[in-house]
Amino acid sequence: MTESLNARVRQVLDGVGDHQAEFARRIGMSADKLSKSLNGTRRFTSLELALIAEEGHTTVDWLLHGTEPRRATALAARTRTGGGTVPDDSKTAVLRHAEIIDALAGVGYRLSLPELPSVRSEPGLIAQGARLAEDASAVIGLSPRGVTVRGLAEQWEKAFGLVAAATDLPDGLDGVSWDAGDFRLVLVGRTDVWTRQRFTLAHELGHILAGDATDRPLTEHVAPSVDQGQAEIRANAFAAELLMPHKELMQSAADVGSLDKEGLLSLSWEYQVSPSAMATRLRALGVITDEQRRSWSAATTRMAALHAGDPGRHLRYAQQAGDGWYSASLAKLAISAYVRGDISIRLVATVTGLDSDRLLDLFHPGPGAQEGPPPPDAPATSPAELAFFP
Repeated sequence: MTESLNARVRQVLDGVGDHQAEFARRIGMSADKLSKSLNGTRRFTSLELALIAEEGHTTVDWLLHGTEPRRATALAARTRTGGGTVPDDSKTAVLRHAEIIDALAGVGYRLSLPELPSVRSEPGLIAQGARLAEDASAVIGLSPRGVTVRGLAEQWEKAFGLVAAATDLPDGLDGVSWDAGDFRLVLVGRTDVWTRQRFTLAHELGHILAGDATDRPLTEHVAPSVDQGQAEIRANAFAAELLMPHKELMQSAADVGSLDKEGLLSLSWEYQVSPSAMATRLRALGVITDEQRRSWSAATTRMAALHAGDPGRHLRYAQQAGDGWYSASLAKLAISAYVRGDISIRLVATVTGLDSDRLLDLFHPGPGAQEGPPPPDAPATSPAELAFFP
């Protein structure tokens, strides 16, 4: 094991092209320690391996075991064209998150993966999606109404063991999901159309729960006959039921009384979905006619916000969705690893998108702050709060 490890570390050195002393300096390790570790007279620490892997653009798992990097071969996606084809350039963001997850797992920090609800043998894809959403809601135990899209992501990360983030995705791709077996990843695109981001997040969760985004062979899927296009139909039905539960919505529509365009705007704002999504949902439930749906679908979320007298909240939501947001569960894992001295601050910066120097100031306030874990008696408030920074 040690000989193979050292050989792979030497491969990293060769690939980077630095002299041994210069490489040691770049990872904050003395040249003498690196030399002794490579000669087998000293063991690499977990932090040193994490830094070597980071500098060499590889993983600790590869250094230790020679495990090849992941290949994202079975992704599910939501595109503006309505299909499920995943562009090759979208895999950059997916694999970047996978590398972070693998780096943390390599030093002993793994994600918790609770058991998921599964697709029931309902007749029809729409019924399957709706029932799956009901089961998911029971697991979550909280209503999505009044919760920001980032707040929903944090709720669903806890409930289903997800890593969920809003990041840059290729044009035309709203979201992508991947169940790799040892992690469940959902990425949504940064956009100021926050209602779209919200629906996409729910849509991709539907793919995860239905088994559409798994690396397992297709014959092991819950519904192996469901092709990509059909999976999109089911994921849309899932998202509609999760965000606009039919029983609640029917009661809300009844409370509105005679449903006109103003009533549609009120309902869309109450449930934090676009007027188009609300009109489509109401038509599917038989509350409005298809002519009304077509007529009202041109309304915008901005119009709903103005109708509700709450344009400020609309702007705040749009800014958060456009700025993007990182995974709270992944940030907490990275912060725990950093506090215990198992990774460098650079990996926390990669997860959160925050500047390394700014993070060091947060962890080690005061002049002369140095990289490294805080002393044992340091207060633990900053790391806990950091995961919730905007």
